[in-house]
Amino acid sequence: MDYNTFVMLGKPGAGKGKQSALLAEATGYSVFSTGGRFREIRDSGTFMGQKIDKVLKTGDLMPSWFAVYLFQEAVLNREPNEGVIYEGAGRMRPEAEIFHEVMTWLERPYRAVHINLPDDVALNRLLKRASVEGRKDDKEEVIRHRLDIYRQEVIPSVEFFREKGTLIEVNGDQTPEAVHAELIATLKG
Repeated sequence: MDYNTFVMLGKPGAGKGKQSALLAEATGYSVFSTGGRFREIRDSGTFMGQKIDKVLKTGDLMPSWFAVYLFQEAVLNREPNEGVIYEGAGRMRPEAEIFHEVMTWLERPYRAVHINLPDDVALNRLLKRASVEGRKDDKEEVIRHRLDIYRQEVIPSVEFFREKGTLIEVNGDQTPEAVHAELIATLKG
């Protein structure tokens, strides 16, 4: 594989976490989850944790500067040949532009993976996840708001990666194993 850095993009419920884990298993790369890191900070009980909790409850995206700080910190502490899969980085166009700039400067070849998924499938997956995992931020009105935010904020990021020639798109409306197989076939093809 010619890439040692991936960024996973997709609607809430598209399976970014699952696909990140499957790709990590296939490549031996580590996964850095921006959302997971935000939830860790939220659960710390600190002032910053309380700020993050408010944002997560509304379904808004975190400020770009914060997400950029977290992904930069994660990549700058890695050796150049150490592979990493970012789940939740580059979600707003300014983040995507900085992600591209940083990876280009560090000479880390990367691919942005966009997992396509219809809204109704995303909504049903997240409602099911909320009932099984008890995720506080997966209430229907919050999910619908997150889908609106996705269209407003994440689609311009996806388009930026497409313009740069670094975007791979896969169909997320299939089993996780089928999505993974499609991704691996696309990377090899």
